[in-house]
Amino acid sequence: MASKWSSDKLTHTPVLLKETIDYLNIKRDGVYLDGTVGLGGHAAAILSLLSENGALVGLDLDEEALTRCKESIGAASNCHLISGTFSEIPTILDTLKLSQIDGLLLDLGLSSLQLDTPERGFSYRFDGPLHMGFSMTSSITANEIINTWPEYDLRILIKKYGEDPMAVSVAKAIVKQRSKSDINTTTELRKVISTIVPPRYLNKSLSRIFQALRISVNSELEALAEVLKNFINYLKPGGRMVTISYHSLEDRIVKQAFREHARSCICPPKLPICQCNQKASLQILTPHPIIPSEEEINANSRSRSAKLRAVERI
Repeated sequence: MASKWSSDKLTHTPVLLKETIDYLNIKRDGVYLDGTVGLGGHAAAILSLLSENGALVGLDLDEEALTRCKESIGAASNCHLISGTFSEIPTILDTLKLSQIDGLLLDLGLSSLQLDTPERGFSYRFDGPLHMGFSMTSSITANEIINTWPEYDLRILIKKYGEDPMAVSVAKAIVKQRSKSDINTTTELRKVISTIVPPRYLNKSLSRIFQALRISVNSELEALAEVLKNFINYLKPGGRMVTISYHSLEDRIVKQAFREHARSCICPPKLPICQCNQKASLQILTPHPIIPSEEEINANSRSRSAKLRAVERI
C-alpha cells in the first residue's frame, strides 16, 4: 500500500482495526462497502487508504450514528454514507451504478453511542424506554414484544436468541407482571428478571435477554443470513469480505456460510466420483477466528467477545 492510515482522529474505538484493514487488503482505486458504518471508525481508516478513484460506501440504519459519521469523516466526493441496511446492498449498489466491490465489512456489534444512550433502550444499565431498534422508526419495539407476545413465543425468543437457561421462568414472570401493569422501561424489565434469576447470574442473564430482544426487533440474524447467501454476486474476484461478530449465534452463521461457499464438492461422501460439479467460490483466510489481543481488551473491554473472519472470492 502506498499510504498509511492513522487512528489519531477517530472519535471512538473500532474493534480489531488493524486486523480488519490487513484482511481487507485495501487497493487504492478499489470500492469498499462498510455495511455497518456506525460512527465511522473502520470507514475512516479505509477511506484514508483510497485514492480519488477509489470509493467507500457506508450503510447504517441508525440515523444519529450516520449523522455523526458524516461529521467525523467529512464530505469527501468518493465517500457515500447512506441510510440503509446490509440486506439492501444489491439495491444500493445498483442506485450508485456499482456492479461489484473490492471489499465488504460487517461489524455486527453495537456502538458505544447506542449502548450508552438510555433513550435507545439497548442497555439494562440505564433506565430508558424499551425500544431497541437500530432505527428510531423501527416497525416493532421491545416494548411491543414484552407486552403483547404470548408466553410461549417469549420463551422461544429468549431461548433461541439469548440462549438463556431460565427462558421458561423469565417468560412466565414477564407475563405475570404485565397482567398487572405494562412493562415499559429497561428498569422495570430488569426488576422482573431479578425476581427470577439469582443475583450471581443476573448480569449474564440480563445480557442474554436484552440480546434476544434486540436481535428480534431488528431481524439481525435473518439479515445476516440473507447477505451471506448473496455477497459473492457483488464481490469481485480477489475481493474480500470481513465480518466481526460478538456472540455465538452470529459467528455460527458466518462460519457455516463461509464453509459452504468454500466447498468444492457437495456430493454424498459415499459417491466415488463427484457429480455435483460445484466449484469453491471462496478461499477462507482465517481457519480460526481472529480475536482481540489482551492489550486491546484492556483498552476496550467491549471488544472482549469479538471474532473476526475473512474470506477472498476466487
